[in-house]
Amino acid sequence: MDNDIAERPELSHLPGGLRIRLLPRRRSSQAAALVRVHAGAHDAPAAYPGLAHFLEHLLFLGSDRYPPEQGLMPFIQGCGGQLNASTRERHTDFFFQLPAELLEQGLLRLLDMLAHPLLDPAAQLREREVLQAEYLARAQDSETLCDAALGTLLGVEHPFVGFHAGNRDSLPVETDEFQLALRGYHRRFYHAGQIELLLAGPQSTTELQRLSELAARNLPSGASLERAPAPLRASASWLDVQIPNGAPGLHLCFVLDDLPGDNAVALDYLATWISSEMPGSLLANLRAESFCNGLKWREPYRYANQAVVVLTLPLTERGRAQPQEIISRVLGWLTFFARAGIQRRSREEYRFIRLRSLQGFTPLELLRYWVEPAAWSAASDSDSLQQAFDALMRRVSSCEPIVLLTGSDERPALASKGFPVRARREAPRRIESCSLDWRLPEPNTWLKPPAPQMRGSAADESSLRWKTSDCNGQAALYLRWQFAETPSCAALWHALWSTLQQPCLWAAKQAGVTLRFEDFGHAWCLSLLGFAEAFPRIVEDIGRLLNNPPSQAFAEGIRLAGEAGRSSGDEMLIRQLIRQLPRQLGQRAPDHEEKELRLDRSVLLRWQTAQRDGLAMGFTGDLADSLAEAMKAMPGLSGDTNDTMRRFVGRRWHDAGLRATDSAVLLFCSLPDANPETEAGWRLLARLMEGDFFRRLRGELQLGYAVFCGFRQIAGQGGILFAVQSPKASAAEILAHVGAFLADFTHPLSDLSAERMAQAVQASTDLLFDNEPEIAMERTWQNHLAGRPKDHPQRVAAALRKLQLSDLLGQLQALREAEGGQLVLANAPPPSEWAQTVRENRPRCSPPR
Repeated sequence: MDNDIAERPELSHLPGGLRIRLLPRRRSSQAAALVRVHAGAHDAPAAYPGLAHFLEHLLFLGSDRYPPEQGLMPFIQGCGGQLNASTRERHTDFFFQLPAELLEQGLLRLLDMLAHPLLDPAAQLREREVLQAEYLARAQDSETLCDAALGTLLGVEHPFVGFHAGNRDSLPVETDEFQLALRGYHRRFYHAGQIELLLAGPQSTTELQRLSELAARNLPSGASLERAPAPLRASASWLDVQIPNGAPGLHLCFVLDDLPGDNAVALDYLATWISSEMPGSLLANLRAESFCNGLKWREPYRYANQAVVVLTLPLTERGRAQPQEIISRVLGWLTFFARAGIQRRSREEYRFIRLRSLQGFTPLELLRYWVEPAAWSAASDSDSLQQAFDALMRRVSSCEPIVLLTGSDERPALASKGFPVRARREAPRRIESCSLDWRLPEPNTWLKPPAPQMRGSAADESSLRWKTSDCNGQAALYLRWQFAETPSCAALWHALWSTLQQPCLWAAKQAGVTLRFEDFGHAWCLSLLGFAEAFPRIVEDIGRLLNNPPSQAFAEGIRLAGEAGRSSGDEMLIRQLIRQLPRQLGQRAPDHEEKELRLDRSVLLRWQTAQRDGLAMGFTGDLADSLAEAMKAMPGLSGDTNDTMRRFVGRRWHDAGLRATDSAVLLFCSLPDANPETEAGWRLLARLMEGDFFRRLRGELQLGYAVFCGFRQIAGQGGILFAVQSPKASAAEILAHVGAFLADFTHPLSDLSAERMAQAVQASTDLLFDNEPEIAMERTWQNHLAGRPKDHPQRVAAALRKLQLSDLLGQLQALREAEGGQLVLANAPPPSEWAQTVRENRPRCSPPR
């Protein structure tokens, strides 16, 4: 573990104006780069709303040295990395992570697209349609519509009130005036004086410095531009806002101006404690009264000494009837916290939370943290925090919040910019802060584990396979419960997952551990990944909770299971489908779906007597013994289990419900067999298809902006996943486009150059042996679920090196014919041509290998 992980990388200036921060990560196999352009949506010409966001998209579509097919996006996709960009109010970020040895090649592509974009007119027309699709999707999103509604209540002189996403109407790309404005914006802001570059990787400081100097030479010079923010003012108002498919919610909006210079850490400190889910917290109080199901802190705007903070509370039926009581309690807690929030214990716990989160960050996550100019660091001064916090709370106390009530009931149209807002204005109601006997939340005991008190031994925990590995203090524990004949009870799974979420999910994350609980149909899997020393205490506590969930969890489980097929306006459809995919792959037949929802403690017996096995990685010595002792609290019987998950075969279309204006489709094509040669071929096919699939369906056909494909391992099953969300194509039409793409892919595959083939083979091989802890541990677990031998990655790598073009063409044909099985998960029923296929091809399960 790097000792200087919490030290802010030093800021340096290079000739030409480029600012740099360098972060060597000695033990990482990955490297990352982040460019922040200090200009964003609020800097675009008022005549062309969304121009800054539009330019961000255009930059990925080719540059002087790298045409579209050789640019940053296909390069990162081809080497198995990750990339993205984000346009905010006053900055635009571009960032990627990839194998460390490819950092320079990725950086050169990023710099060229920033400095010398093609801005091809035909590409602009196509990309405008992508923004139009994104606009239509966001017009259903709860946060977007709340921000648009809030904008109608602020002073017209502030850019927050404007429309900045862009759509077909706001971007007249056909006109000369727009082209002049687009290029003028690019010249004004996309130069070294407006850019900050951050690099992280296993390279030495000297090598990272060389790369940053290379960047400075590839960017035009320029002076930094200062922009003073306009005054940010608002008066107390109430709005009742309509959200399509949205659950009832309460949004308290604090519009803050004239904040102290150190406001970033003070805001984060307040956010940490107001979001606490521990006993004694504000949320625990509201939940105890059945007012709401959660509390989310959000900052839709922050720049210089200004911020807009939104507290979002999903309401229960009782909370919907008593919003004033909830607001009174929130204001009362803020008054209390302004007086009692800065104490030694809470400051020390906050420091430990920040340290723990930094210890588990990937190189890219570290860069995204340190690019923020006032993020907390180990050098942050307690006295400065005290002063900034006091000043912040004075502003919060004097700011009467704007109140937004949301729901799906019909409201009248409200004049707004860009996004359509339907809302009803209400007279502000006078609310006094509630003077309860408030106290600070109890400490999170998982943050500082007690000294080990071993009574067990790792050798005695027969349900676990132990894998020792040097993961730099990171570890993973995967547990699986298998149900013999009938599938698991979905209502019970929802009850248990709800129990874990309040507050275990939150508390574990603070302690540096990500907790996941998945329903695989005939098996459940609990995963913990993160800081190794935190595991024993967490495992013991959640084991007791899972064995004896609170009584109210059963009613909650029935409610959540009943709502599982309803679309939520707070989350993208494609993400809602992805959550359902593991259960559908693990379900042996659709006839096994539950016909009724019933749940009581007797159902727990099936869970407590299920066969349990698992995999523990990164634990040694006393820590392994402590974990073995903690495992005694876990439900389930340790004994003989089927190591191999039963594989889904056949063809099936599952209608997930989730009715919405958009169509969303997941197509999962399973591997036809367990041979390493087959997996090698499918991995390589997926790598070669990824960029072409994205360009075809998103760029050329303009189906939508949520488009991807790739090789995935889900519930122990390998295969290629295709995903599309579209505002204009039906589910059947999306599937037809995917089929047409696969039919046409013979041509680019046949024309594949030896160089591109070699690059794709190397990228696929690198991914098999990526030693980033989270990636390596998840890969090991998926191979365990699939019943693969320990040397399976080596066998696949050897097969990759031997692949010929004829092999790939044969695997493409197997993919087209769905030889391994094909599951379609959509928010629509199957078309008529699928109905017969569904009846004749019930999913089966292959016998254990």
